[in-house]
Amino acid sequence: MKKKITAKQLFESGEQIFAPCVYDCMSARAAERSGYKCMMLSGGAIAYSMDGQPDMAFGTLDEVLTVVEAITNAVDIPLIADFDDGYAESPAVIYRNVKRLIRAGASGFTLEDATGIRGFERSEYYAANPNEVNPAKIHPETAIISREAWLARIKAALAACEGTDCVCIARTHARGAYGMEEALIRCELAKELGAPMTMCGGIRVLADGEQQAAVDKGWKMWPDVTLINGKPAVELEDVKKLGYNFVTMHVFEKSALYGMLKYAHQDWENKNVVFSNTYDMQNLLTQDEMKDLMSMKRDF
Repeated sequence: MKKKITAKQLFESGEQIFAPCVYDCMSARAAERSGYKCMMLSGGAIAYSMDGQPDMAFGTLDEVLTVVEAITNAVDIPLIADFDDGYAESPAVIYRNVKRLIRAGASGFTLEDATGIRGFERSEYYAANPNEVNPAKIHPETAIISREAWLARIKAALAACEGTDCVCIARTHARGAYGMEEALIRCELAKELGAPMTMCGGIRVLADGEQQAAVDKGWKMWPDVTLINGKPAVELEDVKKLGYNFVTMHVFEKSALYGMLKYAHQDWENKNVVFSNTYDMQNLLTQDEMKDLMSMKRDF
């Protein structure tokens, strides 16, 4: 069995890693087959696909660990997990949870200072304000824990990562509740504790990145590239110059839903399965490649 490359090794290479968000084995295999070198497990996508719920902390630790283990056993490229708040308040429990995450195969994870009030509220805000580039008050103050409590989480997680290549990404959403200054202070403090990478939630445009990069040196994650008026909010090369060597984006939720609806609708109209069984996906895959991606040709 070949040794898998880790996310840490990719980051140390100096290459900027552009990673799609995945949520199951098939989306992970699609990411690998498309040429991506790393993936991000999306907590929101798990909520939508597994639970049929918005991203409001309905998911459980065991659900995440099950998905992580399945994906990392199915593909060779590294997976970084959205680990939300660590699924605990106690640093000791977070330490144990991170240990379990590493054993499940995660190559890295984000650990944030938010509580269960997250995700869904951000989505609703952006849906109502699609052109907003500086959403200063997405989060109520009750959605963010104190600096001290969050840093205790990070310290526990870093201790759990000792002796491994697993990357802890200190993720703060303090910008929405308290402003950019507080978010940057938290990023600096996390780096002082030893967090190798930080992420500042709520940044969208280059000016945001420049503000963070002026203070926050070293590895940084850009949280999901987006569009403004139909155009990229940032270009990858521009944020790479600022130290953002890990950039994520969402593609598989929409593309999977489109594909399912296209095939199902056509078969419904035809009252047979000729289309779904013979359509060649515009030559993207051979029948054997499709079977391989669908786990019908696996070595055990």
